[in-house]
Amino acid sequence: MKQIASRQDVDEALGQDGAILFKYSMTCPISANARREMESFLERRPDAPVFKLDVHEAAEASEYVSEKTGLEHESPQVIILRGGKPDWHATHFDVTASALEEQIA
Repeated sequence: MKQIASRQDVDEALGQDGAILFKYSMTCPISANARREMESFLERRPDAPVFKLDVHEAAEASEYVSEKTGLEHESPQVIILRGGKPDWHATHFDVTASALEEQIA
């Protein structure tokens, strides 16, 4: 997973043919669950192009994601990007390894 810390990092993720953007908070128990789900997903798909963004440490980048994708800010949130556009997204307890696998299959 590549850590997003800036607008330039967001642009890099959006510039990929396909990417998974994972937004989370280190202080939220729901985000902790989502992080475990992402780790489980990456165990099965270690080459997946995942970009992670801590919404508190990179608040400006998080808001920029909302601007660029048109999706309302949520945390935790996972967004599958295809051609730089959001193709699918989930929030809170809908962020699961199995849901991600279904979407990229």
